[in-house]
Amino acid sequence: MILCVQIEKLGSQLSKLTQLMDKYQREEPSFADDALEWLEESEKAMSILRLPEGSEMSALRGRIMKAAHVSNIIEGHSTRKAQRQARDIVAAESLERAEAIMRGRLHSSEERLQFFEEKLCEGMTALMLQTPLPEKTLPNMERLKHVWELLRQEKSTRPLALYLAASLSPSDRSFILDRVLNRVYNEGLGQLPSSESIQ
Repeated sequence: MILCVQIEKLGSQLSKLTQLMDKYQREEPSFADDALEWLEESEKAMSILRLPEGSEMSALRGRIMKAAHVSNIIEGHSTRKAQRQARDIVAAESLERAEAIMRGRLHSSEERLQFFEEKLCEGMTALMLQTPLPEKTLPNMERLKHVWELLRQEKSTRPLALYLAASLSPSDRSFILDRVLNRVYNEGLGQLPSSESIQ
């Protein structure tokens, strides 16, 4: 499971909801069909990410497709406008439910990644007390690889490196390492003196 990809994909999909709900407020005739399309896209995205919640998107699409028919049965006969309104209401409710599902997963992924990032910050502090980090001028991927090797080799940070390797995908490790390093270099801490030079 690649958390950084989950966060990017789910965030991108959720960003489209504002425009959809604007259509609902304006009572645009295409709203329900657009909601169905968004739910289908969301289901496919979650399927690619192997998230089990994606199956709920299919159920929500089914609710929308049945809405006008159910309205017709209950009222005996209803105008096309009434059927569309009923469908729009169910579509809006379905989008709210879908948003809650996706935001829950997004929040969980962000929290998990944040937890490991904080652990890595602690490890980076320990590492910098032992050895200086590579120059910022190195190409980014080369610098990430070099720092990761330092974390693996240094006695004080080796357990953390093993823990991160077992808990995260290589992509997520690189993602949080890049964020932590950018913070370190931006704060001018990349070349802290080693413990030997302090003594």
